[in-house]
Amino acid sequence: MKRSICIFLVLFVMLGTQVFGAGGQEETSKDWKTAEVTIRLQSLGWILKKFPTEEVAKRFMADHPNIKIDVASNQDASLNTYMLNWASGDVDVDLCFGGSVNRVAKLAYRDFLAPWNDFYKGDFARDKFVSFVTELAKKGDEYYAIPLMVEGMALEANKSMMIEAGLSKGDSVLYPKTLDELYEFSKKLTKGKGEIKDVYGFSWNFSVFGDAAFLSAVNSTGGKALNDDGSPNFNEPKIVEVFDFIKRVTTDGYGATGTITDANAGRVGYMANKVAIIHESSARAIEAKPKIGDDAIVLPWPGMEENGSFIYSHYAYITRPAKPEVVEAIFAFFREQVMGGGHFAQFGAEKYGKLPSFKKNYETLGSDFDEVQKWINMPRTIGSLPWVEGSKMDSLLWELEQAVVTTDLTGQQAWEQLKERGAKLDLSVVK
Repeated sequence: MKRSICIFLVLFVMLGTQVFGAGGQEETSKDWKTAEVTIRLQSLGWILKKFPTEEVAKRFMADHPNIKIDVASNQDASLNTYMLNWASGDVDVDLCFGGSVNRVAKLAYRDFLAPWNDFYKGDFARDKFVSFVTELAKKGDEYYAIPLMVEGMALEANKSMMIEAGLSKGDSVLYPKTLDELYEFSKKLTKGKGEIKDVYGFSWNFSVFGDAAFLSAVNSTGGKALNDDGSPNFNEPKIVEVFDFIKRVTTDGYGATGTITDANAGRVGYMANKVAIIHESSARAIEAKPKIGDDAIVLPWPGMEENGSFIYSHYAYITRPAKPEVVEAIFAFFREQVMGGGHFAQFGAEKYGKLPSFKKNYETLGSDFDEVQKWINMPRTIGSLPWVEGSKMDSLLWELEQAVVTTDLTGQQAWEQLKERGAKLDLSVVK
């Protein structure tokens, strides 16, 4: 009898050790500070180039030896791949860098993404970020992505060319106040008389930036580019003015057409002193400084000083299957290195013009960013929205812009087509 009791007690103690020991291990495994955690990070290739992602990952791992961050590059089509793979349960990534809200929202709509709500606390509360792009990434009460950076549309100009063309007062260049003035600026800046000019005064981006450029131009010139529900306002008369400007400046020979076939043609021409003014992200001027130095400047599109700009972001997002300790480790990585610490944001801004989304990081930036900050934070500034069929809307704008400058299509006719064909798209905001 005594022997049986002893055996029972030994078994009970052993069983109890396993049960309560396992419970303790489970408790520990959820603590990112002590658990062995691996974060699988995939980023668009251009973000790895323009932000020191691998460097800050190494810094974080040095501070937290229990954390491993595997950084891998992905292509622009990664979101389509994610949609297919994740739908079948094949999730091989925890944290992703890159993707507009229009694209990332599709992943959130399928409930593939973990929320960032618990990140936005204390020094990293939502009001510490650029509000517009932060609030876009929301489904119900959940913030499904965080803005890595902000980009604002503007004009990027060559200062020396403008001074040489008489478009300055002393050392200060003039700002075009109307579309007619921007046309005259482009005319004065153009050099050469043949069909192919030596220098073009202006370049519009007819692909990739064609949607942002167009909506920005409509908004900055005083139009209402978006309805109150966030859908595009196809009834805005300023749309015709923008189409007419694009057609006139280009077909008269003062605007380049290279971006129809090469999205980077305007930027390349600007850096090579072959284009005097381009209308793209303000980042292009910072990117051009290694090539053309202080001649690379940012100007407001006509009316932007009063009516604001058009802004957009690329986002970071976490997969829904990520374990709690992985999510907490990712939050710590952002607080200490990506948003906090300053180096990640400062590198991206000063070398490539990618503006911080976390407002505190503007404190370390130079005067090159002062005016851009004003434009992107103006009350009337608008931005890229997650429309259900946003990609089709983008393609429609590109098609019409290209048709206006390569065929007899008038600005009025382009507007009529935009209204007719745009009405057939589902341009409600993904919620």
